[in-house]
Amino acid sequence: MNRFAWDLRYNDPVQTPGAFYSGTGPKGPLALPGDYQLKLTVAGKSQTVPLKVVIDPRNKGAEPALQKQSALSMQVTDRISQLHQAINEIRDLKAQIKTLHFRFSDDEKLKSALTAADELDKKMSDVEKELIQVNMKGSEGNLAFPSMLNERFDAFSHFIDAGDSTEPTKSQLEVFQTLSKQLDDQLAKWSQLKSQDVAKVSDMIKAANLPGLIITPPKTEPPKETKSS
Repeated sequence: MNRFAWDLRYNDPVQTPGAFYSGTGPKGPLALPGDYQLKLTVAGKSQTVPLKVVIDPRNKGAEPALQKQSALSMQVTDRISQLHQAINEIRDLKAQIKTLHFRFSDDEKLKSALTAADELDKKMSDVEKELIQVNMKGSEGNLAFPSMLNERFDAFSHFIDAGDSTEPTKSQLEVFQTLSKQLDDQLAKWSQLKSQDVAKVSDMIKAANLPGLIITPPKTEPPKETKSS
């Protein structure tokens, strides 16, 4: 018999390869009590069965509070995905620039393009280091370097998960708003870099008859609200 256990969570947020987190790192939101469907597909054939997630008897009557708690957790997960996606895009572009230097550092036709690419690299680093601690290589780094936005969001998400069956407090909502504002500021800078600086450098590279810079699109996954066992 094949068995697949559901951890009662939706999909995890977009991940950043190599990002260090203490503990388990960012996880998807917990599913609310309710009716779900399990769908198993093998060789083009599907079978669907119902599943009911029931509330802990000790939390009877707390459904409205749990819904608000879940809504906040969903928002936090979305924000972490946006943060990770920005880091992934930045690091991928940095790798492309590094490859250009490796292959064409002596090519006079690309001299100005490479100079512009280096300027772009520095600007991207300024955003990256606000999103994630670039010096963090292991748990000992927590003592030497301050936590950045990714760790703050992760810590906040686990704090919500560890809460009881009450709705989010005013202070929790204020923390989320503060973190979101800080993230929005960096995402706005990154968006401007993509639309202006990345496009400019890409055009300069194309002028030398080479492929331009490519921004990796986000990976999408089907909802994880149902699993089979």
